Amino acid sequence: MRKKSIAVAAPALALVVALAGCGSSDDDTAEDGLTTIDVGISPFQDTYLPIIGQEMGWFEEAGLKVELRSLAWNAAMPALISGDVDIAVNNTTGVVSVANADPNVVYAYGWNPFTEGSALMIRPGGDLETVDALEEQFGDRDEARTAMIESLAGKTIVTTLSTDMGKQITDALTSVGMDDSDVDFVDMDPDGGLAAFLSGTGDAYLGGVPQRGTALEQGMEIGLAGPDLAAPPINGAVTTRSFVTEEEDALLAFIDVMHRIVRYCDAETAACGETITDRLNAETAAGLTVEGFEEQWQNIELYAPNATAAQEMILDEEGVSYWRDTWDSDNAYLVETDSIPAEVEADSNFLMPQVWQAYVDAYGADQTDY
Repeated sequence: MRKKSIAVAAPALALVVALAGCGSSDDDTAEDGLTTIDVGISPFQDTYLPIIGQEMGWFEEAGLKVELRSLAWNAAMPALISGDVDIAVNNTTGVVSVANADPNVVYAYGWNPFTEGSALMIRPGGDLETVDALEEQFGDRDEARTAMIESLAGKTIVTTLSTDMGKQITDALTSVGMDDSDVDFVDMDPDGGLAAFLSGTGDAYLGGVPQRGTALEQGMEIGLAGPDLAAPPINGAVTTRSFVTEEEDALLAFIDVMHRIVRYCDAETAACGETITDRLNAETAAGLTVEGFEEQWQNIELYAPNATAAQEMILDEEGVSYWRDTWDSDNAYLVETDSIPAEVEADSNFLMPQVWQAYVDAYGADQTDY
C-alpha cells in the first residue's frame, strides 16, 4: 500500500494485541496526493460493489486511490497474506481459515450478511426433493428440513470446501446428526463446479449467487437455502492488524464509501445493477441480468447503508446475522475438517466492534444521502 495521510478526525483504535509487520512504505506516496490501497474483490454480485465507488469517483473524494484486483474466492486470503492486497472483500470464514498460520489477518468490518444467499441446488425430477415440497408433505418446516438434509446421505455434492460454501453444507449435516462422511464431495471453484454440475456431475451444488442464478435459469431447483442451511456468512473488509492500526484513516474512509455505495444501490438499484452485471458478465459466465440483480438486492442477502444498520444486523445479539454465531460455526467447521489446527479467538481476530466505534466517531452512524 502506498501511504499518505488522509485528513479524517478519528481516534486511534484501542487494540489489545501486538502488532505484526506491515508491507507498506512511506516512500510509495501517490503522485496525486491520494492514499493508494489495493483491494481484492471476487467475481460475485455482492463483492463487486467497490466497482461502483471506483466508477463514481467516490474513493477519490474520500482521499483514496483504490486499485481493484479481481481474485477467485479462494485466492483472496493468500493474496492478503502475501501483501498483494491491503483489504479483501471476504468474510469471517476466510479469516478463521488462515489466522492460525498468519495471526496478522483480521476481520475489520462487515456490511453484507449473506442471509438467504446460500442455496443448495438440486436437479428436478431427481432423487432429492426441495424443502418446500417436503414441507407440503409433512406440514412442518423443521421436519421437512431434517428430511431434506437426511436425504443427502450417499449423495455427491459439488461445492468449494474450506470456504463458507463448504461450511454451509457441513453445518447443515451436523445439525441433524450427520457428518461429512455421510456424503461425497467434489471440491471445485464456484464457476468450475457449476459447469461440472450442469454437465451431470453430482446430485447437488452450492456456489455463489451468480452461480445460483445460472443454475435456476438452467432448470435446477433450490433444495435448501439461507438459515435452513446454517448461520449466514458475513461479507466485509478483511485486512491485517497492521493495516488497521497504521492506516486507520484509510480503512475508515473505505468503509464510509462502502456504506455510500449501499445507499446509492438502494436508491438507484437498476443503475447499480447495470454497472455490476456488465462487469460480472464480462469476467465470468454468471449471466446475471439487471432485472435479476434488482430482484436479489436487499432480498436474498442484506446490505447495511450505515453504521447503525451494520450494528443491528451483525453486532447485536438479536441481529439477523449475529457475528458470534457465525464465528463459532466457522471454528467448529474448520477444526472438525482438520482445515485448521485450533480455534481462532474472536478477541484477537474479530475487530469489528473497535473499528465500528472508530468509524462512528469519525463519520457518524446514520448517514442517509449518497
